[in-house]
Amino acid sequence: MSNNKGIITALEKSELADIRSIQSHSKTYLKSLFVDEQNLYGGSVWTDCTIGIYDKDTLDVVEVVEGPLGTIFCLDSDKSYLFSGSGDSRVDIWKKTDWSLVGTISGQRHFILSLATDQDYIYAGGIDDCTNVFDRESFEQVASLEGHNSNILSLATDENYVYSGSGELWWGGPGSPRPPEFESAVRVWDKKDWSCVHVLEGHTDNVNAISVDKKYVYSISDDASLRVYSKSDWNEVHRVQLPILRIDAFSVDEDSLYLGCSDGSIRTLGKKEIDG
Repeated sequence: MSNNKGIITALEKSELADIRSIQSHSKTYLKSLFVDEQNLYGGSVWTDCTIGIYDKDTLDVVEVVEGPLGTIFCLDSDKSYLFSGSGDSRVDIWKKTDWSLVGTISGQRHFILSLATDQDYIYAGGIDDCTNVFDRESFEQVASLEGHNSNILSLATDENYVYSGSGELWWGGPGSPRPPEFESAVRVWDKKDWSCVHVLEGHTDNVNAISVDKKYVYSISDDASLRVYSKSDWNEVHRVQLPILRIDAFSVDEDSLYLGCSDGSIRTLGKKEIDG
């Protein structure tokens, strides 16, 4: 995790102990973080516009690449490439062998706030209230997933579906009067024909992150709740309401859920508690 002074803190999963804090590569602060098997990646805000690549074990800086002319709102990666989505509407594709820029997609007309990838497609969501789908080989747009009436703040994908979470980037924030047209939902899109097959409702504020596994869809929100939906019938099967202002960040592994909360805490929930 990172703070507004550009400090990166690594936590040991076994004890969730603070094992190391370092100054990030950025002269400002980091807006996005992503980790894969080899590296940790950090994207900075518009006054810096860089992406730092760190060795996941040592937290040493491996490379710093000059990003686009906008805040790096989101990052994703696979075995060969790093993907970044930014405030200048671009998705940039970076080759991991030498961190060279090998492709650029105009992903939205305005800010790109969320990214997801699979072996066939790149998904970019943002201020345009839709998720645009691009072919991995040609970079050509093949679909636009429209139906939300608010910004696409989060994306996830699995073998059969794309999941998009909505909210508004610019409004008064938690505790402010909520516009009546404000949608806070997770939509499920079938990859076979890009149709919306279900809307997962329940959140009353921005859906900040989504994760999926074989059985469930997990979502967290500015309404300070974690909601869990079953893939078998799309019904909500579990909800955790925390006594805080909001849940900002979220990650899932095989056994646990990790929640980054507005009070500065990281809270965990075992998946066995959901299966119950």
